[in-house]
Amino acid sequence: MVQRVTTRTLRWPHPCCIQGMRSERGYTTIELVVVIGLIGIISGIALPVFMEANARRDIWTGAEQIGATIRSARLNAITRNTTYRVVFDCPGTNEVRSLIQTGDPAIDDDPGRCSDTYEGDSGIVELPSLVSYDTGDATALQVTGRGVFTAIGDGIPLTIAVSKGGGIRSLRVSGTGQITFTDVQ
Repeated sequence: MVQRVTTRTLRWPHPCCIQGMRSERGYTTIELVVVIGLIGIISGIALPVFMEANARRDIWTGAEQIGATIRSARLNAITRNTTYRVVFDCPGTNEVRSLIQTGDPAIDDDPGRCSDTYEGDSGIVELPSLVSYDTGDATALQVTGRGVFTAIGDGIPLTIAVSKGGGIRSLRVSGTGQITFTDVQ
């Protein structure tokens, strides 16, 4: 079977030159301004939502870091059958660290203890940027080898408020080491 090639082509029934359709000329200035304006409006709406989500994430992360440090100290205390302290603002502001208690008051109560590292001490936990916490009057949590907590400078249960900007998430530590979190406000 042989096919024939014809020179006759069919034209598109709607010409591109009627009003509202474009050819190779591109976009008008008004069309570009409208699109750029829409992008600006959508960005203006999305930016505050994005910033709030980042702040909430930082608060959540900070609270979880403090909670994990407290849980880790309890686990180490029970495992080693020795006393641990979770010291707040150790060695600097808005930093947390769990320290093994040696039983020697000259070492354990030394003001520079946070800067020293002994076997069993945790690393320094730094909270995300601009995140702070408030422990009330407590300077540390102490956990015995049996997993019982006491707050140094305050009472148990201890509530720790983690904040950034206007958002707050708090965690409450019971005498047995149970940690209860509240949602970000």
